[in-house]
Amino acid sequence: MSDQPQMAPAPRPPQQLWRIWLLVAGLGVLASLVVVRLLHHQVIGWLDRTTPAALAASTMPRGVIVDRRGELLAADRFFYNVVADPSVIRTEAARQMVAGQLQTLIGLPAAETSAQLYEAADRRYVELAKQVSLEAGDRLRAFLAHDAEENVVPLLQGVAVLPAPKRYYPQGALAGHLLGFVRVDGEGTYGIEEYYDTFLDPRRSANLRTKSHTTLDVLPQPVRRFVPSMSGKDLVLTVDSGVQSIIEDELQKAVERFRAEGGSIMVMEPKSGALLGIANYPGYDPNAYSTERDYSRFVDPTVSRLYEPGSIFKIVTMAAALDTGVITPTKVYTDEGVVTVGSRLIFNSNRVGYGRVSATDALARSLNVVTAQIAVEMGSNVFYRYVERFGFTELTEVDLADEVRGLVKAPGNPNWSVSDLGTNSFGQGLAITPIEMLNATAAIANGGLLMRPYIVHARVEGERVWVTQPTQVRPVIKPATAAMLNAMMVDTVITGNEAAGVAGYRIAGKSGTAQIPGEGGYLRDETIVSFVGFAPADDPQFVVLVKLDRPDPNISLWATHTAAPVFAQVARRLFDHLGIPPDEIRLGAERLAEIEAERIRLLLEGVK
Repeated sequence: MSDQPQMAPAPRPPQQLWRIWLLVAGLGVLASLVVVRLLHHQVIGWLDRTTPAALAASTMPRGVIVDRRGELLAADRFFYNVVADPSVIRTEAARQMVAGQLQTLIGLPAAETSAQLYEAADRRYVELAKQVSLEAGDRLRAFLAHDAEENVVPLLQGVAVLPAPKRYYPQGALAGHLLGFVRVDGEGTYGIEEYYDTFLDPRRSANLRTKSHTTLDVLPQPVRRFVPSMSGKDLVLTVDSGVQSIIEDELQKAVERFRAEGGSIMVMEPKSGALLGIANYPGYDPNAYSTERDYSRFVDPTVSRLYEPGSIFKIVTMAAALDTGVITPTKVYTDEGVVTVGSRLIFNSNRVGYGRVSATDALARSLNVVTAQIAVEMGSNVFYRYVERFGFTELTEVDLADEVRGLVKAPGNPNWSVSDLGTNSFGQGLAITPIEMLNATAAIANGGLLMRPYIVHARVEGERVWVTQPTQVRPVIKPATAAMLNAMMVDTVITGNEAAGVAGYRIAGKSGTAQIPGEGGYLRDETIVSFVGFAPADDPQFVVLVKLDRPDPNISLWATHTAAPVFAQVARRLFDHLGIPPDEIRLGAERLAEIEAERIRLLLEGVK
C-alpha cells in the first residue's frame, strides 16, 4: 500500500485466497510459538526442581549482563532458603522445638512449620521458607553454627540454610523483550537470557576455548565495574541504555498520541550490524514476569512476528531495478492511476494518476502503479532473486531467541501468480519481520553490503574475552546502486516525507502504510504504519525503524502523519545522545555543498 493520505482506499475483493493463506500462516507461527513456550513454562520447567542435586546447582550465581557503557542490566541477588530433613526430626517434641526456634530466629509461624514437618515425615527434604532476607539468613546460620558446637544433639538438627540466587533486572522494564527472564528453575526464557542460556547458566559448560580470545583490557573501564563477575561468565551487549531509554520513551508517547494498539522502534549501526536498542510497546518488567497472565506479551514482535511492510518495501524494488539497469533515477513512466498485473487491478492509494513521472518522483510520492510497472519490467525471476538476497526468506541469525523467517511466495509456489509480483513490489501480500526490514535498509546504508545483526558485543569468561566480530553476509547491490538509492531516499524525505526531517541533517528514508489482511480481505480503516531511514545520509551512523500498529483512524491511518514524525523525534534525540553535529558543522559548508551537488548529479545522470 502506498503512503498518500489524500483518500481512503476502497475495500479489496475477498476472493484472493493468498490473503487467507498469509493470515493463517502468520497466526499459525505465533500461536505455535506461544503454545510451546507456555507448555514449557507451566509443565516442563516445574519438574524435579526440589531434588537435592537441583537445589545445590541452583545456588550458583548466573552471569551478569551489562550494556556497552557498563550499565548493569541483569544480575543475581542472593537470598536464603531454609530447608530441612524431616526424617531426622522424628518426634512431635522435636518438631515443636524446631518450629519454635525458627519462629524466634526468623519469624516463621511455628504452627505452619510444625505441620509441614509432620506432613513430610517420610521425606528426606522439605522447603520451609524461600527467599529469606540476608539479615535473617545470616542470623539463622550463626545460630546453626553455635548450636552444632554447643549441643550434642543440635536444637535445629536436620535444618540447613542454603543461598538462593534470584535473577534481578535493576533497570526494571527497560529492554525487557531484549533480555527475557530467568524462571524459578534457573532456565533462561526469551530474549538474550534464553539464547545465551548455556553460557550464562553455571550448571552448564559453554566451550569457547576453540575460538580466539583477548584480555579484559579491550573492555572500557566502566564495563569492568561488574565484569568479570563472581560467576565468571558474563555478557557485554551492543545495546546503549541511553538509546534504549530514548526509543522506549518515544514509542510510548507515540502509542498514546496516535492511540495505537502497540508498536516497535529499532536502532542499528549499519556498518557493523550492532543493535543499539529494540523497544516494543506494550512491554513487561522481567522482575515481575510471574504476575503476567498474557504469555504472548513475552514474545518479541521484532523477531518473532510477521507483518506486511507496505510501501517501505519499495526501496527493495527500486534497489533491484537500479542494480540491474532496468531503471535510472530519471527514467520516466506514465502513471494513469491504475495498472493491470496478471488478473489484478493495481491503484495508487488515492486513485489518482500523476501522468509522466520519474522513478525518483514515484518513490517520493509512493506510487503503487509505477512501482508495479517497474517490477513487471524487471521480471519475476530478477525481483524475487533480490528479495532473497536482501534476506527476506531466511533468518537474519540475530542472537535473540525465537526468530522466525519471512513468508514470501515466488514462482514455483502453487499459490503464486503474476498478480503477486505487482502487489509484492510495494510490500503487499508478503510477510516479514521488522528485523529483516531493518537489516535490509542497513545494507543500503552500508554501500550494498548485508551484515548479520547482533546484540552481544563480548562474552567474558574470567580474564578472557571473546569479542564479536561484525559478520558480512553478502553484497546485495553494487556500491554505486546504493549511492543512487541513497540519493533517491534523501529526496523522498525532502519532497514526500517532510515530517521525518530534522533541521540541519540530511536523512534518507521511506514511509509505508500497510493494510492488515483478514479472512475476507483487507480490514478497512486498520493499518500498520512504518518509517525506516538512516542518517547522516553521507555517512550513516544509525538506521531506525518505527512501526505503529493500528493507529486510531480518527487521528490518521497514514505513516506520513504518524510514523514519520516519530522517526524525526527519535533521530533528533539520537543526534544529541551520540554526539553527531549538524551536517554543516561536521562537514563544513564547502564539503556539504559538494556532497549535495553529487547527490543531484546522481539523480539527474545516474552513475557514469
